[in-house]
Amino acid sequence: MQRFRFFTTRPFLCLGMLALVPLACSTSNNASSPTAAAPASVTCAAAANFQGSGPAPVPTAIDSTCAAIPYTPGALNSNGQQKADVFSWLSFVALNWPADPTTCSPNPKSSILTDPNNPTWLTYLSDDAVYNSGQPAPWCGGTSGTNGVKARLLASEPSYSPAVKKILADHPDVHLVLFHDSKSHDLVSTIRLLGTTSNGKLNGILQSTNLPLVDQNGRFVRFSIALNQDEYNYIVANKLYTVPGQKATPSISFPMGSSPTSVGALEVKAAWKVLGAGDNPARFFTQQAIVFNNAAGAPSPGTNPVTVGLVGLHIAHKAQGQTTWAWSTFEQVDNDTKSFYNPNCTPAGSASCTPNTSTATATSNELSSTGKPLNAPVQVVPHLQPTNPGLNSSFQGLLAGTPFQYYQLIGTQWSTGAIGTAPQFLGASVQETFVPFNAQGPYSCTACHNSATAIPGGQASDMSFLVNAPLLKSAHAVHVK
Repeated sequence: MQRFRFFTTRPFLCLGMLALVPLACSTSNNASSPTAAAPASVTCAAAANFQGSGPAPVPTAIDSTCAAIPYTPGALNSNGQQKADVFSWLSFVALNWPADPTTCSPNPKSSILTDPNNPTWLTYLSDDAVYNSGQPAPWCGGTSGTNGVKARLLASEPSYSPAVKKILADHPDVHLVLFHDSKSHDLVSTIRLLGTTSNGKLNGILQSTNLPLVDQNGRFVRFSIALNQDEYNYIVANKLYTVPGQKATPSISFPMGSSPTSVGALEVKAAWKVLGAGDNPARFFTQQAIVFNNAAGAPSPGTNPVTVGLVGLHIAHKAQGQTTWAWSTFEQVDNDTKSFYNPNCTPAGSASCTPNTSTATATSNELSSTGKPLNAPVQVVPHLQPTNPGLNSSFQGLLAGTPFQYYQLIGTQWSTGAIGTAPQFLGASVQETFVPFNAQGPYSCTACHNSATAIPGGQASDMSFLVNAPLLKSAHAVHVK
């Protein structure tokens, strides 16, 4: 099958650096040879704090300042894509920086280069632990004495089935439980439970994101969502997890980044695959996880726990100046060449060989009772290519020796009053696989999230689809929330 691409973004102008080299002229035989001036070093802080109107400088090394999550991409004009992309990469590095488990924030005394398996964002509370039809779990474990990733796990433990609790008891080192097999699973189930009817545009989004993505080994991709403390504090202060709280907040407006200590609301949406035949774990950020086989919350009849690898990471950030948020999407570099693509797919024209076509329904089971995959792989062909391959290479080089060198920024969607939203399209091949790609389609983070509303309140929820007040606590017990 001949491989093809649906769309390629316009080439991006790469930033070049010219060093002016003074020449020394002398008739002496002992004259020194001309030498080029050493390039100036650039810290992550210098890149994050750059205020000029031109391209932002790119860090030359990973240092302690890379631990700080940037709160603003700076002033963006019509040539702002490179600066926005630097902002995305700085955010990616900081969110994957080793966490201080007592605060669930980046630990500047550690380094992503020496401790790449303890990322800060994995200590953030999941949406399940915040919008849970009860009081949200305390941030970072509160005063429980259990902090970091373990606190995050315990925050959702009450909703786990007895079978999952037994696996966790037998494997105390596991702190990741993955049961959502579609990106919009939470939203779809909540709408059904509450008996609400979404608008036409949202219906289209739900239909295309409520389908499992099947990798080349026949396993489902799993999805998880987490939010930072600034967003958490706003939710708790306004009780947006309750119906009275939503009624008392007719205008939901999450905090915008304003300083290094107030970075603004931020959501991290991750996609994971079960590593198996043909996968090289060294090329993934990996975790041990418990996975589910169906929407009723039954643990997979296959092996549990399993090793999962991160294949996609969305970062939605209400950064300073970004009223419609800044959207960054990263993917593992093997997604569209190996993990979700078969260059020799046969038979041509079949559903499993037709690019970006679902092979499983929203109610499909992943495995048979004997652990055999039940669904054909999906042939994934990305609609978009990275906006800045040169920038990707620079950061991948800085992260050499860690699994994060095998991730790439697909793009950053940002806005300014002068030009509106740029670029027009943005999505990830493993998170928006089945979303239509055309001028009328919602293959755009801002276009999609503009329709976000609180449930059941119905008011605009400031670009976040997470705001809901579950009415049926039993829904969590079977994981169909």
